[in-house]
Amino acid sequence: MVSLGSWPSSSATVTVPAHPDFVASIRAMTRAMAVLADLALEDAEALQMAVDEAAILLLPVIDPEEQALRAAFDVVAGSVHVVLSGRASEGSAIDRTGLPWMMLSAIDVGVDVRRDGQDLAIAVAISRRREGVLP
Repeated sequence: MVSLGSWPSSSATVTVPAHPDFVASIRAMTRAMAVLADLALEDAEALQMAVDEAAILLLPVIDPEEQALRAAFDVVAGSVHVVLSGRASEGSAIDRTGLPWMMLSAIDVGVDVRRDGQDLAIAVAISRRREGVLP
């Protein structure tokens, strides 16, 4: 067996128009990052669902002037951390009473919502790996 050394960490940011049609590109990037991190299939799917639910929560509050949804990915072996963010409309907040919030909380109990001025972000992370896979 040939050793390639330690697995390099990686990060990437994708910015798309704040429209439901473009969430698919973030979902595809999420899948690619899950493959890079060597997540198990069920963990990759859970991460994609979490990203979908986070986008559903963010899209209605994004400022119409900004119209951009950003996804920042940090990947290390066995772990993917995703932060979806956008500039929020004045006085807007994430709806924590509906089904998308309940789904997101069920997928990632450590979901984090942050506000920095007008920027609003939802962070989700999946940090599991396939059994028997060495870092």
